[in-house]
Order: sequence, then structure tokens, then C-alpha cells
Amino acid sequence: MYFLGNLKFYLLVIFLIIYILSPFDFFPGFIDDIIAFCALWYQWRKRNIQKNQAGFSSHGPTEERKRSTPGVRSQVEEAYRLLDISPGASWEEVHKVYKEKVMKSHPDKVAHLGEELQEKAKEVTLKLNKAITIIRQHKKA
Repeated sequence: MYFLGNLKFYLLVIFLIIYILSPFDFFPGFIDDIIAFCALWYQWRKRNIQKNQAGFSSHGPTEERKRSTPGVRSQVEEAYRLLDISPGASWEEVHKVYKEKVMKSHPDKVAHLGEELQEKAKEVTLKLNKAITIIRQHKKA
């Protein structure tokens, strides 16, 4: 469907440009060329507005589109899964669960245990920090 919309737009643009440049006129003078140019400008503007509303712009994707990309969405879902809470949880609930999990797995809490457990605790704490950062960015936006 998107392809057909693009095809119609480009065919119309090509037709209007050829008409404006051709010596053939429906009306004498430049009146019809001005009308064709206005129609061309209108179609072009309408297309840009539709693109912007769909999350595109001439400067790249908007913030909303960046947040809704599959990679970002899966990171947010993974962060919630790591904290073992639902995505609908409030920031206070997220922060509370984060603190509880960090308190259990902080490397200082397992300093008296073996080096292997300290490394594992360090990895878990880093993952939790990354998860809370991702959720914070997602909640902010």
C-alpha cells in the first residue's frame, strides 16, 4: 500500500513537471503553468506533513520514533524482565525493586565470599544499573 502511494505521488510530480516545462498549454499565457506549479507545491508539502506526522523528518527520525524502534523496545522489555516487574509499574515501584535487588547483589555484600561470587555479583549489579538507566530514559520520554 505504501508503495502505491509513493508511485502515485511520483507519477503526479513527473506529470506536473513535464506539463510545466512543455510548450503545450490549456490556457494561453502562464496561468496554467502557475496552477500546475501550485498543485506540485501542494502535493509536495502534503507529503512532507504526512511524513512528519508518521515520525519522520528531514533531519532523521524523531525521538518518539527512536523510542519505538524494535531494538529500543526489546531493551526496555529486557530491563523490566531483569527487575522482575511489569512495564506498567510506577517509577517509585521500579526504584524500590531496583534498590532491593542491588542490596542483595552488591559486590560489597559478598566481599567475604570467593572471587568467583564477587565477579558474578559485579556483573549482576552492572546489569541492574543498565536496566534502571534504560527504564529511567524510557519513563522520562
